[in-house]
Amino acid sequence: MPERLIVPICSLTLVLSVAMTLRAQPPQADSDAVSQTLQAAEKAWLNAEKNHDTAAFEKIVADDWIAITPEGKRQTKGERAAEIKAAHTTSATMGDMKVRVFGDAAVVTGTDDETSMEDGKQSTDHYVWTDVFVKRNGKWLAVASQTVQIK
Repeated sequence: MPERLIVPICSLTLVLSVAMTLRAQPPQADSDAVSQTLQAAEKAWLNAEKNHDTAAFEKIVADDWIAITPEGKRQTKGERAAEIKAAHTTSATMGDMKVRVFGDAAVVTGTDDETSMEDGKQSTDHYVWTDVFVKRNGKWLAVASQTVQIK
């Protein structure tokens, strides 16, 4: 290839690469709005767990949602809903959250503290978690989660 063509082709490749990268990035305002939406969803999810509100939980997670529990077991939406209904959680407090948006997918990481009362015994546990959301039919739904209990 003649030398005089190498520089323009390299420049064109660089310009196209930058343009494609910028096009793939969502506008900042959209990212901020998605972040706020997902933080609100996470707070609603925690309240659903605290209030044993399975209907609220089921609106936040997709039917094919799958979780890895603090015990390292797989859990489906139905299994978690049954657990929420029977839970002994008396209070829950959301900690820090971070939302990273990737177009129609987002990853939310955060912490929470949950207090429960079972057999007259109160315990408070600290959790760190990751939730993956996907935008389906215009609505953000959690599709995967993993939670770790910090002792």
